[in-house]
Amino acid sequence: MSYIKKSLDKFRQDALSKVFYDLLKWLLLAILVFAATKLFPNTSSFGQFLTKKVTLSTYTFLLVGLGIIGLTVFVVTLLFNKKYQILRNDNFTDELTGLKNQKAFHEYINNKVTSDRTFSIIVIDVDDFKRFNSDYNPNTADKILGKLGELLGNDKRATDETFRQFLRGDEFVIIANDTSLNDAIKAAERKRGLIANTTFVVDEKPFKLTVSCGVTEYKKGKDKFDTLTNRVNQALVEAKSIPGKNNTKSII
Repeated sequence: MSYIKKSLDKFRQDALSKVFYDLLKWLLLAILVFAATKLFPNTSSFGQFLTKKVTLSTYTFLLVGLGIIGLTVFVVTLLFNKKYQILRNDNFTDELTGLKNQKAFHEYINNKVTSDRTFSIIVIDVDDFKRFNSDYNPNTADKILGKLGELLGNDKRATDETFRQFLRGDEFVIIANDTSLNDAIKAAERKRGLIANTTFVVDEKPFKLTVSCGVTEYKKGKDKFDTLTNRVNQALVEAKSIPGKNNTKSII
C-alpha cells in the first residue's frame, strides 16, 4: 500500500504543479497589461481605451482562471481515480495466474467477517506439487500453476471470488458468497473432479493434477480472519492426510 500512496502523491503533485503554472502565466499576463495602463494618462483617448481593455481583461482573467481551475480539478480527479484503480489492481493481482493475490484475499476476508451475509471458503492445494519442481523445473511448474489459475478463474459464479495464496504457493482460495457449507462441499468436489479430469499441456507436454480441498462456512458474529482461515486450513490438512490425497474435507 505504501507503493500506491507514494505513486499517487507524486501524480497529485505533478498535476497540481500544472495548475499553478497555468494560473501564474495568466496572472503575469494580467500584471503586464495593468502595468501598461500606467504608462498612459487616463485623459488620453488611448489611455481610456486601454483602461476599458484592462477592466475587460481583468474579468476575462478571472473567468478564464476559474475555468482553468475547475477544468483542471475535474481532469485531475478523473486521472487520479483511474491511476488509483490501475495501481490498486496491479498491487492486488497475482502476475502468474492473473487472479487476485494474498493482499486482496486479506482485505476481502477482513471486510466479509464484519458482515452478516452467509459465505463459505474453499482452499485448494495441489497434491505433491513439489515433484513438478524436482522432476521438471520451476518454469514448467509455474506454467502449470498459471493454467490451473486460469481454469479456476473461469470456473466460478459471478458472485464468487478466486485468489491465489502466497506468491510462490500452489494453494488457491474460493470465496463462495451466499453459499452454505453443504453447497460449498458440492462445489469443491465438482472443482476437484474437474481438475483431475483436465489435461494441462505445457510446452506440448501433457500433465495431470489432483488437488485436495478444505471447506468451512463463516460463523456470523463469531469468526474473525484468523479463526476462519485456521479452520479451513485444518480441514485442508485433514484432506491431505488421507492416503492418495485427492480428497475434500470440511470442518463446521
